[in-house]
Amino acid sequence: MMSEREKLPPGITRRAFLGTSAKLALGVAGALAGTSGLFVYGAMKHRDKGIPVRPGNIVELGELRQLMSLNVVMKMNYEAIYEDAWISKPVKGSVYVTTEEDGSLLIMSPACTHLGCTIAPATDEERREAKNDQAFFRCPCHGALFDRRGHSVFLDLKRLDLYEPIIEGGWVYFDIMKPIKQAEA
Repeated sequence: MMSEREKLPPGITRRAFLGTSAKLALGVAGALAGTSGLFVYGAMKHRDKGIPVRPGNIVELGELRQLMSLNVVMKMNYEAIYEDAWISKPVKGSVYVTTEEDGSLLIMSPACTHLGCTIAPATDEERREAKNDQAFFRCPCHGALFDRRGHSVFLDLKRLDLYEPIIEGGWVYFDIMKPIKQAEA
């Protein structure tokens, strides 16, 4: 017959018990520290999320009331942050802003639709040479002319790219990443 001692499982040594307990305690402490660290990191990273932050590619043009009163074409410079996947870089640029005949806001890209050169307002002399008082912008690369609404004059080119105005809280913004390509003239 078996004695009672033989029925019990083999005993654990004090050293094995302390080693296993220490490993378990360190594991639990590590898990708690890791999740606590993630919690603190998330709280720090998102602590200002109560106030919506405008993405860097959304550019503020100005107050809607002032822009709607434009009766001229105005060149407006901007600074923005170009963000694409992991790349984030500052960019500087400009757009031309005016109002349409129907009173809507028109934001035009300064890039010629032929070669991409930066257009500029045509001089009086260039308008006289073109014999067209509709000519407002001139491309310095090949001499293409555009009217004050971005339509090509003389050549069969696409209209200047436009940007959709984003109106919020009495201010006008636009997204530099979303130019609206126009159809052939």
